[in-house]
Amino acid sequence: MFRSLLVLMMAVPAVLAAQVRPVAPVRPAAPAPQPLRARIVGTVFDSVATQWLGGATVQLVDAANPSNVRTAVTTANGRFAIDSVAVGTYLIGYFHQRLDQLAIEAPLFRVNITSAEELEVPMTIPSAETIITKRCGPGDPELPMGLYMGFVRAAATNQQVPAARVRAQYTEVTVGPRGVERRYPSRFGSSTSDGFFTLCGVPRNAPITARAYAGADSTGFIELRTPRSGLLVRDLVIGSTNKGTGALRGTVKSMSGKEITSARVVLWGAGGNGANSTNGQYTLDGLPTGTQMIEARAIGYQPMRLVVDIPATDAATADITLETLVATVDTVRVRGDRVSTQMVEFEKRRRAGFGSFIDENQLNARTPMFMADIFRAVPGISIATGQSPQGRVLMRGNGGTCAPAVFLNGMNVPVPDGNLDAIMNSQEVMAVEVYSRTASVPPQFDSRNGCGSIVIWTGARKQRR
Repeated sequence: MFRSLLVLMMAVPAVLAAQVRPVAPVRPAAPAPQPLRARIVGTVFDSVATQWLGGATVQLVDAANPSNVRTAVTTANGRFAIDSVAVGTYLIGYFHQRLDQLAIEAPLFRVNITSAEELEVPMTIPSAETIITKRCGPGDPELPMGLYMGFVRAAATNQQVPAARVRAQYTEVTVGPRGVERRYPSRFGSSTSDGFFTLCGVPRNAPITARAYAGADSTGFIELRTPRSGLLVRDLVIGSTNKGTGALRGTVKSMSGKEITSARVVLWGAGGNGANSTNGQYTLDGLPTGTQMIEARAIGYQPMRLVVDIPATDAATADITLETLVATVDTVRVRGDRVSTQMVEFEKRRRAGFGSFIDENQLNARTPMFMADIFRAVPGISIATGQSPQGRVLMRGNGGTCAPAVFLNGMNVPVPDGNLDAIMNSQEVMAVEVYSRTASVPPQFDSRNGCGSIVIWTGARKQRR
């Protein structure tokens, strides 16, 4: 047995040696080929404003897998970049509030990536001419038309208002056999179900007077100017025309940033509501809400008009910067009493017996709230109500009524609809001349419009005794 155990022990190494075999070295697997990755760069340009569009959200969507979306935001100079994009077919587009203002859809572009190279993708908002043609048709190439468009919103809710009426009026001057003639055409439109409106045919690079209304709510009469491109975009906010909840705050400064303490800020059509600035600050309360127009004046500065949106709850803010009045004549020293040269000429014309005249004593006796209140019971004058809550001042004639020419402190100002509250505060009127017959109009106040003239002189009236 000892021999058997010895034989067994001697046989174990041979068995182990027979069972152990050399193991071949394990080779690492070859790395999988990496997919090609490209870089997409580009720009977004606003062709209407002719400037780069910053803050636009650019999205790249995989056409085969729409849930695969890559996003980038354009910088101030309109540039964007999306890195590591796999080979494939994509759709690329962008979103920005500017598209909402223009009521156009975000354009989409197809991108095919076949290599790892950098791909440039420029994108643009369509030009003003393209938008005008799409909205209004081709028009006359010899006389290209303009387009005013925007949304009508409610001051109380800021929601878009359907079926609101929008009106834009402008001056059209023609030269014919009878000389220079002025017409005051109007363009009308209605807002769609989403509050969007378009007014085709307004003039380019010209001022227009606009107003929107729906039911008892409306905007004020505001002045806008169409750009050279012909495309004007400006929303209109309608609100209550009564005094009450509206408020406006702001500062009045010079171009150098200095506060102007002597400025007078007036909200047109607000029943004589105005305020003087104190330490450059002004406050207007109890105003009608909606889109309105204010005017700021100060001695030694150019007057400035500004369109503002006044909400129904919070006070609106409008900071005003006035430019220094550039002297065009030498300084004139005036010596005399309170009666100015203008009032001396006013008295001369009154003594001549042509026309109707209203002086400051008569104005104080009438205590007018609106400009139309000044002209009630004046011969040849008709006060029309309707779209203008303050009343429109028109001339009566054989053919009905028409809008007279208006001269403010000797300067002809366009008031095509007879709404004098759009140019003047009744509390600042010192004297008025009315020439209802064209034959009696003095030469300096004759605009040849065939409808007579109204001459308004402003200043501080004497207090009633």
